[in-house]
Amino acid sequence: MSTSKTTTLTGLLDAVNGRPVRRHPETGAYFVKASGGAHFWGRALDAVVFLVGYMVLAVIAAVVREAMMNSGSALVYNDGLWLTLYVVLWFVGLFAYGMIWGSAGSVGDAAAGMRSVRIKNGKTAGAWLGGWRAICWSFFPFFVVMLIASALSGGGDDTWDPKFAAIDRRSGIAQGQPPVPDPKAMAADQAAEAERRNLPNLYGQRPDARP
Repeated sequence: MSTSKTTTLTGLLDAVNGRPVRRHPETGAYFVKASGGAHFWGRALDAVVFLVGYMVLAVIAAVVREAMMNSGSALVYNDGLWLTLYVVLWFVGLFAYGMIWGSAGSVGDAAAGMRSVRIKNGKTAGAWLGGWRAICWSFFPFFVVMLIASALSGGGDDTWDPKFAAIDRRSGIAQGQPPVPDPKAMAADQAAEAERRNLPNLYGQRPDARP
């Protein structure tokens, strides 16, 4: 079951960037989500890095095919075989990059100063789950649209997976600085307390409390 935003909010702000401080429910540790812009450009860089890597693999496969053609091999004329090879290279490469992303962190994570972690306990996905999460990207053609929506909303959620969030590793919290109270949250709490005190008191100022 996904963790709702209300269970992670603390009513505190990061001392460095002023963004809301949240809490991992299982550990109680504080964290700050990466900004929408950082999340967008980090994931966009990941896409570029993967595409460049895939193009290198595709070029190598084309060179191998050309070499086989010069040797007179019959396999070189099997277009279905080579198309299958390119598809396999796509998913294998994506899974391998996802394994790195889920364990050590991706190139986009490093450049944007963020890290994708589980909201409930702050742990990374791990190599195996990271690979499968990366595979899922290829089945979401509207991924870029969702990234843009995330950037515009200012959120650092990992787009469609509510169990994960991209945390800001450059925040004051990540650097060991204590959070500061959120004036808006304090004002809201004070207003709620004042409203509670003004409610009819059955045993106090208005014993009957009848309309």
